[in-house]
Amino acid sequence: MNIHQVNVSYVGEQDRVLLRINSVGGEEFRIWLTRRMCLQLLPVLDKSSQHQLQAQLPPPNPAAPLPQQREQILQNFQKEAAAYGGDYQTPYKDQPAALPLGEEPLLVTELNLTPLKDGKLQMALLERLPQRKRDMQMTMDLTLTQGLLRLLHQAILSSDWLQAPAALQLTGASPAAGAEEAEPAGSKDKPRYLN
Repeated sequence: MNIHQVNVSYVGEQDRVLLRINSVGGEEFRIWLTRRMCLQLLPVLDKSSQHQLQAQLPPPNPAAPLPQQREQILQNFQKEAAAYGGDYQTPYKDQPAALPLGEEPLLVTELNLTPLKDGKLQMALLERLPQRKRDMQMTMDLTLTQGLLRLLHQAILSSDWLQAPAALQLTGASPAAGAEEAEPAGSKDKPRYLN
């Protein structure tokens, strides 16, 4: 599959991240990533992208003349800048010609990342549910890996998954009878139990 566009968004009603991938042929692949899967994927994907970057940016030869070393450093800088660049301005095309995985997005239950010899990264997304088994593989170059990382980080920030959970509040409930009574002195230090 030749990837044309990637869209990553947090869907609050599902409390999941929806990954949508458009191919050059107009197909759209829809994938659900749960909180657990996203939080496990991010550090591994980040580390894999760093390995990709290091493999594509060889250090300058210290035995080479200084002008050659400078040229190598400049080339590495330009390659790294290109890897972090991407088109984040063009709107995602929402009208797919085909949905090879079907209307229901693939729910990722297993995920495998494999570095390839050519410096690319292969990601296998697997759905292993009792009623359905589907999978999808995609190969990512450094630019796509960096772009996916950036979009995942943005989606997770909008999800508030990394924030401490807020206390639940009941709205419109009246306090229980006697709840406003003063507690005896020293009772705040005693442990409380729910029996």
